[in-house]
Amino acid sequence: MRIRTTLSSLLILISITASQIAMSEEGGSSTRPSFVLVHGTFQWGGQWDALSELLSVQGFEVHSPSLTGLGEKEHLLSKQVGLSTHIDDISNYVEWLDIENVILVAHSYGGAVITGVADKLGDRVSHVVYIDTVPLTHGENLLDAFGPEVTAIAQTSVEEHGDGWLIAADALRDPQPTMRSHPWKTYTDRIDLKNSAPQSGTIIVATQAAEIFGYMRKQEAPKRAKARGWKLLTVEGPHPLQESSPSKEEVADILLNVANSMAPKK
Repeated sequence: MRIRTTLSSLLILISITASQIAMSEEGGSSTRPSFVLVHGTFQWGGQWDALSELLSVQGFEVHSPSLTGLGEKEHLLSKQVGLSTHIDDISNYVEWLDIENVILVAHSYGGAVITGVADKLGDRVSHVVYIDTVPLTHGENLLDAFGPEVTAIAQTSVEEHGDGWLIAADALRDPQPTMRSHPWKTYTDRIDLKNSAPQSGTIIVATQAAEIFGYMRKQEAPKRAKARGWKLLTVEGPHPLQESSPSKEEVADILLNVANSMAPKK
């Protein structure tokens, strides 16, 4: 009887230990960073496909949802779509999928969006990356960060070609087949932030063409990176660095270095 009791206890102990090891391993994998990529003006989630492949092949989970009114969600476009709509798009996406240890990455207009997302999601966000864009401070809108030239071009497009509420898809860069007119309200809405900026962040600025982004690149990016204690990096290439070689490979290397520095040690 004692032998049977001892064997039974041993089997139970082995079973519990095995379960604890399995749970520990699952917990370890769940803490590995995941990328959530937010596209810019006129674009959609597919803007990230070329870069996403470089990240996912290294074993990282990558998400690139489209914002309301753009891409496959163009049927949802309305005059009511504003910056808070897009912040909710990404915040809800992350919360509904229960993604933890998020590296938020944004291009251009997407920088305004992830500023609000990071503020809402708090500890879920481990690092923020701004690709040829900058974070906003409380009470600002995108036009404050991008400067007078972008403001003038976009506003003229809205007044002359956008029925007073849309920025035409060819207003700020050469149009692509996947680009659609963008709601002006997302540019003029002022962001309402409740918390301090993330401690860990990176701003990447491009170099080629698109002089309209010169104000953001030369004045706002250095100033805002310094104020937050973030890294400021320069990558040779066009405004959408993530879309073409060799700039997309350099951006991928930056993102992978961030992710690997955050990944749990084995």
